[in-house]
Amino acid sequence: MTTLIHADVFFFVTAISVILFTAFAVTATLYIISILNDIKHISKRLRAESDEVLEDIKVLREHIKEEGFKVGMITKLFGKFFKKRKK
Repeated sequence: MTTLIHADVFFFVTAISVILFTAFAVTATLYIISILNDIKHISKRLRAESDEVLEDIKVLREHIKEEGFKVGMITKLFGKFFKKRKK
């Protein structure tokens, strides 16, 4: 009879442990899924922003190629103004 009571206690404790472990695993999985969704959202925004930055750099390079001579002339002009005078 005592072995039967011990077996019942063992199975009761084991069942409670399995239920608690399952609840913990489900909760952890939900948090992980939430974190992964946030990471997915952030990576999509980064991809879109990086595409826009690359496009801006492309436009800037084209503008510099077209207007490079003018920029060089302005740089030389300002360089003459800020050049140190020899005494």
